[in-house]
Formats: sequence, C-alpha cells, structure tokens
Amino acid sequence: MDMTAEIKRLVESDSGLLRAAKNAHRICLAVGASSNHGLLSDATATLIRSLKEAGIQDQSVMILLTDDAPDIEQSLGSGIQVSRHDPVSSEAKPLDAFKGDFKPSISGSFLDADLKMIVGELRPHHFLELTGLCDIVFPGLASSASGRMQLMDRKNVDISDIHKERMSIASSMQNLLALGFTLDGDLAPAKLSFGELDGCVDSLEPTLKKHCYPTVDKPADIVVMSAGGRPVDETLLRAVETFPAGGTVAKRDGAIIVAAECSRGHGDGDFYEWTAERIEPRHLEARLRYTFNYDGLKATYLRRLVESHRVYLVSTVPDHYVQNTFGLRASRTVNSAIQTAQRALGSDSTISVIPDASAVIPQRVAK
Repeated sequence: MDMTAEIKRLVESDSGLLRAAKNAHRICLAVGASSNHGLLSDATATLIRSLKEAGIQDQSVMILLTDDAPDIEQSLGSGIQVSRHDPVSSEAKPLDAFKGDFKPSISGSFLDADLKMIVGELRPHHFLELTGLCDIVFPGLASSASGRMQLMDRKNVDISDIHKERMSIASSMQNLLALGFTLDGDLAPAKLSFGELDGCVDSLEPTLKKHCYPTVDKPADIVVMSAGGRPVDETLLRAVETFPAGGTVAKRDGAIIVAAECSRGHGDGDFYEWTAERIEPRHLEARLRYTFNYDGLKATYLRRLVESHRVYLVSTVPDHYVQNTFGLRASRTVNSAIQTAQRALGSDSTISVIPDASAVIPQRVAK
C-alpha cells in the first residue's frame, strides 16, 4: 500500500473535512503510539501536507503528542507547533458532553480546537479488546486522575465496558475525525481508514483480526515472548497486559519466559498491593465482582497464571520483588531461563517464540 498517496486521496476527496478545516481557527491533531514509528511520523506529516495544500496555514495547526507517542517533531517541519500532553501537569478540562457515572477531563488544547483530529495505529489488547487509536482521546489526552477514575473502585463495571466507554467519550466530542491504520506481521501498513472514529475503528477491525489473531494448533512446553518494548514494557504493571499471549500458547504446567525491561520498575499502586497480599486468586476474583479495579484484575490474572505455569521474568526489577512479591522466577537472560526450564521440563521440550506479545492475540484451536 502507498500510504502517502492513499492519505492524500482520502483528504482531497472529503469535501466536508476541507470545508471544516478552512473554517477552523484552530486545528489540533493528536498523535498516539505505534509499533512503526516511521510510519506514524509519515502518516502525520502527509496529513499536514494535504491540509496545507488545501490552503490551511501552519499557524492554524497544533500537533499534540500523547504520553506514549514517539518523538516525531523533526519530520513535521519548522512551522508547526508541537507539544506533548503530560497527564499530571497539562491543563485538562471536564468533558461535559459525556453522560456517564464519572466526568472525564481532557486536554484543554484539544477540547478548545475547532477541528480535532487523531492519528494512530489500531492494535489488539488482551484485556481491553482494542487499544491505540481508540484510546488517544481517553486516556491518552486525559488527566492522570481522570484516567485512574475510569479504572479504579467502580460499581457495576466489567472489563468489557472499558473499551466501549472510551469510544463513547471520544464520540461525544464535536468535530472529531480519525486517521487510523493497522499493521501486518512485517509492521507494514495493512489497511488505512479516515473519518469519524466509530466508522474508522469498524473499518480497521476485520483487517486487524486477520493479521493479529494467529491460531495455535498445538501448545508448546516453553514459550519465549517479548512484551513488545517501550512503552508496553516500561513497568511490570503494563507488561502483564501481554502475558495472556504466553498463557494461550503454553501448555498447562509449561514455562513462559517473558522479556520485559521494566525500566520504571514494577508499577505502583493497587497492582503491587493486590499482588503483595499473596492470597488465593478466588478471593481476589470475589473482590473484583463487587468492585472493579483494573490493576487488581491484572494482579489476579498474574496470580492465576503462576499457579498453572512456570513464569520467568527477564527484567531490571530486583529479584526480591520478582520472586517474593509477584511469585515469578527471576532470570538474568532469556538463554539462562530456557536452560532452567529445559532442566525442569526436559531437553526435548517444544519451544514457541512470540516476538511481540502486545501485537498478537493467539487463539487456541478447539480439539
């Protein structure tokens, strides 16, 4: 796919967008994360060039990077204002248009723009179903407190509600358009879509499932997986979101070896506290049925996983925490973890490798 030509075609053929852009005093273009930084940068730059060719001036456009977005300033030219949203310190305003049981607070720069656009990759997610493009507005541009409010201590909320609620928050905003894409196994663009967020996600999802939901005919004795690099593996709290990939591919009582740097440690808050209790998962599950807590959900999943598998973590987290708090097996290198697992399970153990567990949702074939 020639993504540059396709973006130009989509923009130039959208008369409503061009009319809205020309009438807008301020256009804010929010950029999220992607596994392919260069592709994300090129898509953003192409969108800006297409707007400029339609007569939009540089001073009318502001680029707002989410906390997870890569640095793409150099590819955008010198006339475009670029800033990064900080969930803690950036100005955030309540989104009054959203009718729910909590009030989201979103970047004031984004809310105040006459025309709002988002650019990002739609990715699969083991707990939330979808992530990336659909999360740019919320929690990507939310205040830290607002983002936590959605995920902590809520009644009558299930994990399946979170993605729908985030889409509803974004869809409640006026004049919002999305440029989204999915990637294939080689990190090349598989599909591109442009338009209102709901339609954009619906358009991309079938292609996402085609490339990111591989089937597993026979489980392996040992699974070696990478959590996917920054930002997914910055903390153990975040990296755990990829562990279900290994849990699906590995046999019960098999070994899962996870490479996740965790440069910012294990992650604070409820995840640590729920895990440190070291109580049976069924008690944690009963607590979740009463009050939803996303960090608690991940802690509960991890407790279940270490009951059914040998889980080795190759990270910078101190061994004391890895073993005594989280119940994992610490290892200095992937090779040493493989050797230890083979001694326990046999030298003829089958091994499967998942290069990026954040990008695939393996599906076990029913026998």
